[in-house]
Amino acid sequence: MEENRERNPETPVIEPEVMPKETAVEKRNPGVPVTIDELAVIEDDGGVAVALARSKIIDTLRRESIRLTVPQDWLLFRTPEGAVTAYCQDSGCKRFWQIWGIEITPVLDAPGAGEDGFIKIVDEEKPEEYGYQCFADGYCQVTKQRVHNIAGVRYSTEDFCKDVAIPMIKDQRVRQASIANRDGNIIRALTGMKSIAIELIEDVWKAENKGKTTEKCSLGRGYGSRKERAGGQAKDDPTPKDIPLPVCGICKRNMKYVPGTDRYAAFYSCPEKKKGQDGKYNNHESIGESEWRKKMAEQQRPSQREPGMEG
Repeated sequence: MEENRERNPETPVIEPEVMPKETAVEKRNPGVPVTIDELAVIEDDGGVAVALARSKIIDTLRRESIRLTVPQDWLLFRTPEGAVTAYCQDSGCKRFWQIWGIEITPVLDAPGAGEDGFIKIVDEEKPEEYGYQCFADGYCQVTKQRVHNIAGVRYSTEDFCKDVAIPMIKDQRVRQASIANRDGNIIRALTGMKSIAIELIEDVWKAENKGKTTEKCSLGRGYGSRKERAGGQAKDDPTPKDIPLPVCGICKRNMKYVPGTDRYAAFYSCPEKKKGQDGKYNNHESIGESEWRKKMAEQQRPSQREPGMEG
C-alpha cells in the first residue's frame, strides 16, 4: 500500500469499510427492542446472556426500589391458601420512581373532564360526598415502555379527609390524592411493583439490616375484617395472652405462637427460623409452650434465700 502511494500520490488509499454493528452488549439495555428471533441468532449463546442480563437489570432495580421503601408503604394481602403478596401504596411509589426514569404527562382532554383535567364524581343522593378522577400517560426511560390514559381516583369519604372541616381544603385534598393515586398506578404498571412476594421484601430488608420488617406493614384482604385488621389481631388469634412472647436470641424478634395439633404440641418459633436447601433448620430459635410457661413461672417465683445467704 505504501508502495502504491509513492507511485501514485494522488490515488487515495482505500481503507476497509467498518460497518456499525449492534453488539450483544448493546442489546442488554432493556430499552432496546429485541425479539426472540433476534436473540437466537447471536453466536455462542449470546442471546441467552442478553436475556439473563436484562432480567438481572430489572431484578436489581426492583430490589433497590424495595430497599428505598418503608413498611408503612406496603399493604399485605393473603389468599385462602396462605400465600402473601404485598401492594406498594402510592406513598411508596414516589420513593423509587426516579431510579426507573418515570415520566408522567397529564391528560387534560379526557371525556367529561373540566379545563383542569379533573372529572368530578358526585353522589346525587348525597351531594356533600364526591370524588375526583384524573388521567395521565406514563413512560419509563429504562425499559422504554409506555402506558396511556391511566386513571387515578379518590373520594371525600376516605380517611384522609375525616379531619377536614373546611370544604375548600377538603376539595383540594381529594384532588391531590387522586393525582397521587394516578401517579402510583402508572409507576406500579411500569415497574411491576403492584404485587410482590413477601419473601422478596423480607430478603431485601434483611440484607439492608435497618430493622425494617413486614410485621409493621398494613394488612388488607385476607386478614380478617377491617376492624380486626385495625386492631392488629383477629378475634380468633390463638396466641396466649397471659404470658409475654419469647424473643429469639439470634435476631431479637418476637416469636410467633404455633397451636398444637395431633402430631405435635404447641410451641413458639422465630419468624426467621426456616429450612435450608439441605433440609436442616437455621439457628433461629423456637421453644415449646409448656417449656416457656415453666421458664416464666421460675422467673416469677420469689427467691427462697434468707438474708445473709448470698455468696
